[in-house]
Amino acid sequence: MEESMHVGEQETSLQDQSYHTIRRKIVYLDYKPGEKLGVKQLCDDLDMGRTPVREALVRLAQEGLVRTVPQSGTYVSPINLTLAESACYIREHLEDSPVYAKMQAGIEQLDRAIALQEKAMAEEDRIGFFLSDNLMHHMIFSIACRSTVWSWLEETNADLERFRWLRAATQVLDNQDIVNEHKQIRRAIAGRDPIEASFLVSKHLHMIFRNQTEVLDQFPEYFETSKLR
Repeated sequence: MEESMHVGEQETSLQDQSYHTIRRKIVYLDYKPGEKLGVKQLCDDLDMGRTPVREALVRLAQEGLVRTVPQSGTYVSPINLTLAESACYIREHLEDSPVYAKMQAGIEQLDRAIALQEKAMAEEDRIGFFLSDNLMHHMIFSIACRSTVWSWLEETNADLERFRWLRAATQVLDNQDIVNEHKQIRRAIAGRDPIEASFLVSKHLHMIFRNQTEVLDQFPEYFETSKLR
């Protein structure tokens, strides 16, 4: 009985590992929208068996990140800009002013996120900058005792993350502007000014789609209106 439970836990762990690895590769465009994903190819890439890979693809299909075309195969889904904008809207309205009354004790965590972002910028570490940007917003939710909400958002914001990563790839962004806006948010929180902090967060999140036209022009085939190749 104990051996059976151990095997079951091991299989679940492999499935989770396979799922998170493929999902991360989709978000960071190692697997591009419209790209065909063969099970054998994925098994080779991940050095895993067919069962955890197949089960991971089922989970990713439920999220809408992959889709199966009958008699053709499984493909990475195009980016749905409507879903990306909806995820941004939800984030904007959850990082609202009532949060900041609880956040004075968390200034050090925000400082750490900003320091990591500046370090990544100095080292021209694009992934590090992207992750530290997310960390800043994660800390806002965590300090406000809303880590569970952040986990929910992470499970539903893959299209937003893919859009943000593409936007970074266009090199139309000024990373220093992003850091400066984070510092302004931090100062408003430290100054116990929830109205200003809420305004700055809303303005900052609206920046996500500031360069939407450039992204769409440069990667038109990655979006929902594109056909699978």
